[in-house]
Amino acid sequence: MSKAPSNSGGRSSQPSSRLRAGAPASASRVTIDPVRIVRQHVLGLIVSFIIGVGLGTGAYFTLLVYAPQYSSEILFEIRPGLREATEIGTRDSIDTKAVDRVAKTQTKFIIERDVLEEAILDPTVRGTKWLALNFIDPVSNQPMVEAAVDELQQSLRTPIYKDTNLFSLKWSAPTAADVPKVLDSIARTYGSKLKRLDERQFSDNESLFEDQLRRTRHALQDLRDEIQGFIVSKGITTLDDPRFSQTATEVDNLTQSLTVARNDLTSAESQYMQTAAKLEGTVEPTSEDVVEAENDPSVQSQIRLLETYRAEERSLRERFHATSNQIRQIEASIRGTQQQIEAKTDELLKRNLNARLRTWSSEIGRLKSLVERIETDLEEKDARMRSLASDASLFESYVSQRDLLERQRDEHLQLMNSVNLMKLRADASRVRQVSPAEMPRFVSFPKPEIVIPLCVVLCMGFYLAYIFLRAITDQRIHTPSDLLVVPGTRLLGVIPDTDEDPTMPDMAELIQLHHPDSVLAESCRQAWNAIRRSMSRQGHGSLMLASGMPGSGTTTIISNLALSAAAGGLKVVVVDANFRKPHVSEVFEIESDNKLGFGDLLGGSSEFDQAITSSNGVDVIGPGTPASRVYERFNDSSFSAVMAELRSRYDCILIDTAPAVAAGDAMILANRVDSVCLVVQAGHEQRGLIARLVGQFSDTQADMLGVILNRPRQTAGGYFKKNYRLMAKYTEIEE
Repeated sequence: MSKAPSNSGGRSSQPSSRLRAGAPASASRVTIDPVRIVRQHVLGLIVSFIIGVGLGTGAYFTLLVYAPQYSSEILFEIRPGLREATEIGTRDSIDTKAVDRVAKTQTKFIIERDVLEEAILDPTVRGTKWLALNFIDPVSNQPMVEAAVDELQQSLRTPIYKDTNLFSLKWSAPTAADVPKVLDSIARTYGSKLKRLDERQFSDNESLFEDQLRRTRHALQDLRDEIQGFIVSKGITTLDDPRFSQTATEVDNLTQSLTVARNDLTSAESQYMQTAAKLEGTVEPTSEDVVEAENDPSVQSQIRLLETYRAEERSLRERFHATSNQIRQIEASIRGTQQQIEAKTDELLKRNLNARLRTWSSEIGRLKSLVERIETDLEEKDARMRSLASDASLFESYVSQRDLLERQRDEHLQLMNSVNLMKLRADASRVRQVSPAEMPRFVSFPKPEIVIPLCVVLCMGFYLAYIFLRAITDQRIHTPSDLLVVPGTRLLGVIPDTDEDPTMPDMAELIQLHHPDSVLAESCRQAWNAIRRSMSRQGHGSLMLASGMPGSGTTTIISNLALSAAAGGLKVVVVDANFRKPHVSEVFEIESDNKLGFGDLLGGSSEFDQAITSSNGVDVIGPGTPASRVYERFNDSSFSAVMAELRSRYDCILIDTAPAVAAGDAMILANRVDSVCLVVQAGHEQRGLIARLVGQFSDTQADMLGVILNRPRQTAGGYFKKNYRLMAKYTEIEE
């Protein structure tokens, strides 16, 4: 079956300059799987745990003998205190924030230098071994107070107990008897300091209240003298002065009288103006005015005469004709009488109106005089009332000031009594000591439950730090995930070590033949399937397997790939192009000493049938006789001729070559074959090397298919480990 060479297929095998330029930087990045690292070093972690337990046990007993520590504590309670000195008891509770604030303040007080210095000078403390062994001047035989205080400030602890009103003073020493002596001395000194501070505060408050009381009493006496002088000068003895009430009544009466007089004056002026208008003729007289004029006796006599004439007229009209002289005469008499009545009435109206005008004018003058007199009296009364009100207001102010000063005096007296009572009450203090320090019966340090776990944690921590640091700095390929940081790589398969195979095969060479049901054989088949798919898509017929470093397992893998290809019905030939250390014939159990092979074919000194040996369904072409192994022939026309003949004979050509780092053969051959696959042995080859080789193979005429990772060390419970077990278990079930 003939296959066309790939270099005539038109494939552009040159990668972009951007990808090649970025390869080294990308390959230098480190990807760490913490779970995988821990699983890989489970045994080391167990050993570090055991070592930690041993070291912890030894450290515990060593510290117990040479550096024991005894601890004790004194509890202090924060009390709510008293709001008033007369309270029967303290409050039931206190705010949590207030407790925390007071506790933090007191813990600062208790470790102040003056407190600790006074405590160290206490005779009981001077008799302790702690002071005698560490802080006694050998020359003066006097305690080194400053150094001892520095030590106490560093070693004393003042924990605050959450959700309680308690805080404590803790201390540890190598001698149990020293601990309560030092703590009790500090507590006594602290209590004395609090008492002195309270007494100083009470004394300051008492002095302040006494000064205020004295000033208040002086001010009160001055005010009383001023009130007495005011009473004498103004004649006011009470706020309810009857003179004020009498004047106010008179003012009210005058105000009412003034209102009435002003109303009367307004009415009189209105009547005067109406009367004047009637006289002037601008206003018609009222019916009352007319009636008043008609009621005059002179007018009444004329009216009666008129009525007589009218009666006579009625009588004459009954007897005479309307045009008779008698009728005319009586009508003339009636007209004359009416005219006289009208003239008399007008005369009387004017007379009455003039008289009324004079009356209203006189009334207006009288009312104006009355209004002026009332207003004058009202002003006098109002001025007197204002004077009385001013005096009363001033007197009221004096009385209010006196009452205020008397209340202040009473309050100052009460405050002074409260201060004196507070000084006498023991429960007025905000802090009290709950109990004295007890003699410690057991060591507080070392504790086995602390020392041993701490040593274990340290040992395991150091070991973990070591393995992770090594993993960070290690640039070797260990797992498939390490290949992800290498650009341009494609993982074609993972071939486990024989130790990782649950079926426990004896060797990896020809595993497809000797242990076809093993996990290793299945992994090789999966790798070949991935390679075959890539080659089929591109129409490739030849594949070179190359490695970076010697011992990567390229020959072992190529033998198993050849068996997988042959099992799939392909006609396969394996060519050993590793002229430096050939190993293919040995793997296929073929005698290779002085046997014709690939070198002889390139040199033209052998026929193909003479160089080809069949083994287990796979044709093998060895390296050839030693004299024919000329490396330069990889790059001449004889190589193309041999490859062309092999393509005509076989479906798949697998070529083994020398490691790329050890020799340049692989790079030369990569330009003469269709495709390349890089074999990487886990734990041996660096990321940078793989990145460089991938980049170099990508720059050749061959198609860089990907990478096969050989013999990775899987972790217990890892993904591939589980897959291996599943493969083995499934095979057992099938069998």
